[in-house]
Amino acid sequence: MSADELDVYRAPFACLAPAWVGAGVLFIVGLSMVTIGPSQRGAIGSVAVGALGLLFSVWLGAVLATNRLVVARAGLVHCKNLRRRVISWSEVESFRVSGSGTPMRWPAVVICRNDGSVLVTSVVSFTMTFPSRVADELAWWQRRLVPATLGQTP
Repeated sequence: MSADELDVYRAPFACLAPAWVGAGVLFIVGLSMVTIGPSQRGAIGSVAVGALGLLFSVWLGAVLATNRLVVARAGLVHCKNLRRRVISWSEVESFRVSGSGTPMRWPAVVICRNDGSVLVTSVVSFTMTFPSRVADELAWWQRRLVPATLGQTP
């Protein structure tokens, strides 16, 4: 964590464990297809499928490792699916918990912005407890940091 990062929120490991296991299994299967395939006659299809499996497993691991929400003095840094978005505190209206945008509809922290748009974060959990606590902490950070960004004392 750098000096500007005050707090970092991620989904709990229990929520990510099945995806990490899937990425690991896909990596092992892809690696075996790539290494064993050339020794068999006419197995170029096996090598190609194995290479695609390897690439997908590495991409999935990178996504799982980098999805987070960072609290900084200037605002929030939302990293999701290898994309990084900076949201200043002046753009944030409130925080709430709602269903995530995935088919599982797990509870997720949602950032409500002043322009009426919402941003569903990757901070999710099986129950409402963890996202609710994170939303409360983010509201606390906002109350604490917004006066500081405007040149006032908190």
